[in-house]
Parts: sequence; C-alpha cells; structure tokens
Amino acid sequence: MRSIRLIAPLGLLLLGLACAREDAGALRRRPIPAPSASGWARLPLDADAQRQMKGAWIGDAEGRSVPFLEAREGLWESRTLALDHLLTGRDAEGRPTAEFSLKLPEGWRVGERETLELDFDLDGRAPWVAQVKAERRREDEGDGGAFIAYDASASMHLYDLSPSGHRHTLHLPWDGQRYRMTLLASQGEAPRIRGLSVRAETRPEALEAELALEGALAPQPDRPRTWRLTLPDTERIVGLDLVLAPPAAPLAPEVRLGERAETERSGMAQTMVQTWTGGDLVWNLPALGTRSSRIALAPALAKTLTLTLPDGATPQHVRALVRRQTLIFPVEAGQAYALHLGGEAKPAPGSLGALPSLQVLTAAAPLVLGASEPDPQGLPRRIGADERARPWMPWVAGVAVLVLAAVAWKLLKQTPTA
Repeated sequence: MRSIRLIAPLGLLLLGLACAREDAGALRRRPIPAPSASGWARLPLDADAQRQMKGAWIGDAEGRSVPFLEAREGLWESRTLALDHLLTGRDAEGRPTAEFSLKLPEGWRVGERETLELDFDLDGRAPWVAQVKAERRREDEGDGGAFIAYDASASMHLYDLSPSGHRHTLHLPWDGQRYRMTLLASQGEAPRIRGLSVRAETRPEALEAELALEGALAPQPDRPRTWRLTLPDTERIVGLDLVLAPPAAPLAPEVRLGERAETERSGMAQTMVQTWTGGDLVWNLPALGTRSSRIALAPALAKTLTLTLPDGATPQHVRALVRRQTLIFPVEAGQAYALHLGGEAKPAPGSLGALPSLQVLTAAAPLVLGASEPDPQGLPRRIGADERARPWMPWVAGVAVLVLAAVAWKLLKQTPTA
C-alpha cells in the first residue's frame, strides 16, 4: 500500500505536466472609438501595443475578427505613372523648371499610393546643390487654379558632388494631379531639367514622422568620430534630424541602428545591427544660407543608434524621427471596435491585400487606442507548466503515467487481502 501511495502522487504530477492549461490572465483589449464615417481607417499603435503585436487582432462589438493590413514596406507595389503635358524650361527669373500632369491608371484616384518618386534627368556642371520648390494642384481646378507649394518641415534638395555622390530623386506626398518643380541654386549653378519620370509607391520612411525624440548623445571613447544616441524606449525609427556644427559642407554620415533580440531556438541574446551609409547628405553652411539635416532610414525597431562622421564634423543636435506601426482596416460608421492583445490571434476570413485598389492612407484623422481593460472575448494562449517544454514531452509524460498505472495495478493484485 505504501508503494501505491508513493506512485499515485507521482502519476498525477506527470499527468499535470502532460496537460496544457489556458492563460486568460494576460488577455487585454484596447477600445477603439467608433468612427464617424464608413470606409478605410488607420490605427497607429503606441509603444506598448507595438510590443504586443504578436497575436493581436481587431474585433467588432460581437467579437468577430475584422481583417486588417499592416502599413509596411512593400505592402503595395510601386507603379510608373504616365505624364501628360510635360513642359521643361526656365521661369521668368531664369530658374530651371518643369510642369506636368499625371495620367492615372483605370480605377485609380489621386493618392492611391502614399508618395510619388520623381527621378530627374538633369544636365549640369558639378559640383552643384539645388533646393527644389515643389508645387501642385488638383486637375479639377482647371487652368485657373493656383499652384500650392508643399509646406515641408525640411528643405528638399538635389545635388551632384561628383565624385562624392549625387542625388537626382525626390519623394513627395501624393495629393495632387498637376505639378511644377523649380530648382533654386544653393551651390554652383542649378542644372537644366531635360526630363523626368514618376512612380507611385508606398514609402513610409518618407512620410512625416509622428514623433521626434531626443536622447543622450555621447561620444564613444573606443571608436573615433563616433557618437551614441540612447532613446528612453525601443521605437520604430524612420529617420534622423541631424544638425551639424557649422560650417560643414555636404557629407554622408554612417548610421548604425542596433537592438538586442532573443532567438527563439537557443534563447541566447544577440546584437542585431543595421547600417546605413552613403544615403542622404547633410550640411550646414550659414554663409550660403543653406542647411540640410534630414536622413531617411528604412523603418527599424531600435533603442540605440550610433553616428560616425568624417574628420572635422561634429553633431550639434540630433533627434530620432519615429513613425509607429499602423494597422489599416475597413470600418462601419458608429460601430465599436477593439484591439485584442495578450492571447492567440483570432483569424479573419479572406485577405484585404487581394483588393484591386487600396486608397487607404489618404483617410482623415487616424483612430486612437483607448485604455487597456480585461478582454472577455480574447482567445487565451495554451501553455504548459513549463514554457520551454518540447512538443514531445506531453507524450512521454502520458506513457509514463500508463506505465505507473500498470505497476500500481500489479502491486495492488499482489497485496494480500485481510
């Protein structure tokens, strides 16, 4: 009998290891205010929601899963747009200028993609740097409509500093159909515009940043001409606003974004570093009245970054430009929605990516997330007593339980009766 008393608790313990349990304590949801109009909606995520994206889903008031897309690189393929009435020459002040209209593919509207990529065919004698004055208007305004200039946070420039590098491509938000580009010389003589081509594309890093975060910038003693910027938290960095101590001619800094990630297999921490160099140029020349500080980066999650500058260059001020992950989904006016976090994802039928036209990021003000609250509609994760248990361990525990049961039965038969 003593053997049976010892075997029974052991069997129950192994049975408990073999059985999974549901963790409903981590289920949380974030209410989304009811939209005022039906159509596409954008939902930018805050830092806390970004960290819980794995398993996130959007549900309506009845708990039905609503399909959504993540606004990310490559979500929509870029497409070349035909030009109509392309005119190139010089304006009344002798500055190189080009004017054109866009021919839209069938079924497309203005703003079908986030940005326009303009590739200029230029003829000039290097070195030169030219600021671009970009203006646009809607085609339905007719010839009498006035052009409206972009109110950019940073000046847009093209340049040719051969052999140091050149840039003949410009990215603009797509919100018009007729455009006028004028080149204003900042250094040297502005080149002649011989022609240009236009592509419509999704380029999140070219959009205005939602946040401009400052951090502690410190020189690195072990690496010459290198400074380290540390942010309060891990963020999705899409660019830098780097102001150089004047005077500084155009130069290309090396930017390294790094974060520590845990591999799923080994559980060992490793350093993930991404490096950009030779991209956008920055400079600060007060005597010439020109400065450029914007560096666009491919979106990456990071908490720290390092800057390496050429000899003689010193950072005067730097800010990390952040654009949070954005979810895009169809909404009905007055309907309540919620973002579900902390559990398993509830699949939604179909794929929004199969729609022929996705004019989504031109919507009005984005929706916002409410405060976290318990989630009665969430799907709990099924976890074992040990998260690191291998898939075969429940089977081994089950076999062990059967063996113990057989031994107990044998001992029971051998026990003499009173």
